Amino acid sequence: MASSPSEIGLLSRSNMATSVTSTRTVDNVDDMLTEKVTKEITCNPCGKVFRYGIRSPRILPCLHTSCERCLKPKHANFDRDEQGEDEPDVDAGLFSQAKVVCPICRREFAVPEGDLSKLPMNYYAVKLLELIDYFKLERKDKLPCIGCAEPAHWRCIECDENYCQDHSDFHHKSRATCDHRILTFKQILLSPRSLSTMRNQYCTTHSNKPLEIFCKDCNRAICTMCAVTQHKTHHTKEVSEAVAALKAKVDALKPQISMSLYSLKQALTRVKTSMREVNVDSQVASRKVSGMIEICVSAVREKERELTAELETKKRVNSEIINSQKELLEGELTSMQTGREFVERAFVGSEVEVLCLEPQIVAKMDELISGDCPTVSSDVDRLSFTPQGHDNIFKAIEVLGKVGPPKPDRGPRMIVDESGELVLLDNRGNVIRGETRFLLAQLKTNILEEEMRIEEEERKLAAKEEQERLAKLKEKEDKNKADLKEEERRQAEEAARLKALEPPRTPTPLPPRDFTKPFTFSRCFGKQGMETGMFNGPVGLCHTDKGHLVVCDVHNNRIQVVKTDGSYVLGFGVTGTAVGELNGPNDVCMFGGRNFLVADTYNDRVQLFAPTGRFIRTIGQKARRRAMFMQNIPGSVKKPDAMEGLFDKPFGVTVNSKCQILVSDMGNHRIQVFEKTGEFSRQIGSRGDDPGYFMYPYGIACDTQDNIYVCDLGNHRVQKFNSEGRFIKAFGSKGDNDGQFMQPRSITVDAKTGCIAVVDTGLHRVQVFTSEGKFVNKFGRKGKEDNTFSSPCGITSNFDGEIFVSDFRNHRIHVL
Repeated sequence: MASSPSEIGLLSRSNMATSVTSTRTVDNVDDMLTEKVTKEITCNPCGKVFRYGIRSPRILPCLHTSCERCLKPKHANFDRDEQGEDEPDVDAGLFSQAKVVCPICRREFAVPEGDLSKLPMNYYAVKLLELIDYFKLERKDKLPCIGCAEPAHWRCIECDENYCQDHSDFHHKSRATCDHRILTFKQILLSPRSLSTMRNQYCTTHSNKPLEIFCKDCNRAICTMCAVTQHKTHHTKEVSEAVAALKAKVDALKPQISMSLYSLKQALTRVKTSMREVNVDSQVASRKVSGMIEICVSAVREKERELTAELETKKRVNSEIINSQKELLEGELTSMQTGREFVERAFVGSEVEVLCLEPQIVAKMDELISGDCPTVSSDVDRLSFTPQGHDNIFKAIEVLGKVGPPKPDRGPRMIVDESGELVLLDNRGNVIRGETRFLLAQLKTNILEEEMRIEEEERKLAAKEEQERLAKLKEKEDKNKADLKEEERRQAEEAARLKALEPPRTPTPLPPRDFTKPFTFSRCFGKQGMETGMFNGPVGLCHTDKGHLVVCDVHNNRIQVVKTDGSYVLGFGVTGTAVGELNGPNDVCMFGGRNFLVADTYNDRVQLFAPTGRFIRTIGQKARRRAMFMQNIPGSVKKPDAMEGLFDKPFGVTVNSKCQILVSDMGNHRIQVFEKTGEFSRQIGSRGDDPGYFMYPYGIACDTQDNIYVCDLGNHRVQKFNSEGRFIKAFGSKGDNDGQFMQPRSITVDAKTGCIAVVDTGLHRVQVFTSEGKFVNKFGRKGKEDNTFSSPCGITSNFDGEIFVSDFRNHRIHVL
């Protein structure tokens, strides 16, 4: 990949002894130094140390730093993975790409000219690598002094040279260099801020010229020779001045960034708290599941013991019956066997003895033959087990519980207390202790009572719902009748309002007003109050096609239409945030001839109303964060992150000849342009004090050529743009002289002469200028009496050339 000579020079030394197998590439450096600098010289995505070539550190627009290899697509890294780390880098042309994805934040950015080498290099990391290499050589006494061959142990920050002890002492004592800082490499690495005072870089075209000028058009640093030859028509500044301006912008944005960081930290804290709550809830629910299962298992075990005991009882009874029958049969069997054996043995002895025993033998034989078998009872119950209700058990297990949001426990239930004992919690929340069988019986009783209670509650609830349904039907019927009456009343009122509005009048041609002559206060009308025709802080003004004056009554949160003599014609708007409601309306203009376009400032939107004050639609909405644009060239720029159509305190609104809507987005320091359909078109400017930039833009107006004039309140000036939003010129500065301003707030353009009238709010006056910004005239001073102002805020003119000024703190309108 191609690199500039300055990049090659800075990275050439970092190729020496940089390991790519571990982030701790400075093993020979003290651990204290390693921990300080390793993070700065290591690519975060791949964990490897930056070096020249495929490992060059590049800075993305998101300000994350990554090596070039991590920025390439995976297919581009395949061949490189096949090579050794020490082999030559692959040709950069093979890996040209139009877009790159940040490996850290995963955002996608365009690659300048499709070449990654065009991305800015992280020179801070490169300089750290160079200093580490110097440090390693210095520890081995292999770093030569610039003035001799002795080992160098010191480095001059300003001269960027290495010195031995003797030459460092001489350098420090020299009159030309006595104020230079001479430090050891270890001291430099311990204080990396010293890198910011290294000597200047030199121009790649004029090698002996330092880079002292910054070209804003090219966005690069140049030498004085390049400034007068190649960039003489460009917008240039000294590097120190450009850095100071950039630092001022950064310092101005720091409070907002701090607030954003605080919000993110708060959100992260809430997320962590939620995670802890999830873990705790999971553990509690897990214990509840285990407790419920344990209760069920205990109940099943108790039933098992009950059935087993019943089985043992029946077994014992049957066994006793069978054993008694067994003993009887065994006795009879023994007696019969004994008699038979005796008869058989009798014939073994002498015949005389046998004959003597004849009566006994015959009797025994008759007994054995005629003896009945003892009766055995067959009324013994067989034992078996027949499952009953197991289907219900399985169904009960399925609905045993569910995981979801916590709900308050109700009804009787078996629980395990803190001591691990199984107890019953009855319907009233009382804890009942006892044997399991007793608890189960009580549970059954409590369940029956709970079911009866639930049935009663459901009956009452059904009756209540029926009553509510009937009441709602009656209420709906009454509401329909009231709505019908209200619609009839509104139509009648709207017809009356339309009747009160005179038809458009054709303005009588009058000669252009001579603004060079002294102004005379013709009349004034209005006073503080909330009644019709009264004002409480009048601000923005405009005229209808009927010649009536439209006034933004900001503190009453309403719009009033009055005749040029102050008599009331129409009013609309109430305080609120819903559509059609207002919260601090600061400007108004006519849209499409008769409709009113209102800058609803503190609701962060623009609302469109019909001639009768009926709400039509809304344009824009509140921005969640302030839009910040830092483009180099001022003007109309449409950016993807521009928060299009989102407002932060819109203060001014106007319409050009194309019916495009222009809104001064004060909090976002820009002008937003919308098509007549309300679709975002473009934006003009951003925060800053350069030409084309704004600091709290307020009033806005367009002339007959659609040139745009903006009151840049924070910069105390008026800026002029063409119809496309390109900057033309700016006039005015902070001060109290003619042509100077102190917070200009409102502006209007005379259609006949093109002269511009600007309300100088801070100085309580109105100044008149030509279209080119040349001072013409002024009028007004601070006061409460007639013909004086107290913080004037709005201005407009009518067909007759009269000028109307809203006197904010005096709550009145002046006519000149």
